[in-house]
Amino acid sequence: MINELLGIQYNIAKANATDGKVQNLASYINAGSLKAIHKAMDKNKASGIDRVTKEEYGRNLEENLENLVKRMKSGSYSPNPTRRVYIPKETKGKMRPLGISCYEDKLVENAIAQILEQIYEPKFYDESYGFRPNRNCHKAVKKVVETVRYQKTNYVVEADIRVITS
Repeated sequence: MINELLGIQYNIAKANATDGKVQNLASYINAGSLKAIHKAMDKNKASGIDRVTKEEYGRNLEENLENLVKRMKSGSYSPNPTRRVYIPKETKGKMRPLGISCYEDKLVENAIAQILEQIYEPKFYDESYGFRPNRNCHKAVKKVVETVRYQKTNYVVEADIRVITS
């Protein structure tokens, strides 16, 4: 999949380096990159409100992707509503809402996520671990323990931030 995306990576890196702006994300997406994403998608994921599966979408893959790219570049692409399901939480009796996108929307979401990752990942601090590739809470805890244990540490701060609107 990475070979299919090299052109996108170069264009984004070039745009980022020249003026620091990457605009119109759809212009960085092509049928080849979407085909690579389709290939990597999990066939066992739940379908959205249209009930289209990876297998069904793949039957006319070239035509579907060309149509999708055309709609994205013309500005006529619009994502479908998500299918809402509720799954049990660890707390008994509580349910967690889950939105399931249609397959085509999942392709677009994945492509946009990859582009945004290329734009913003180089700008994040090394100390930032939340929702980043190859990082997780276990690695964050390990880094904190190593820092406290092996470096001079004067204080440790823990905080939760919540926005309250009136």
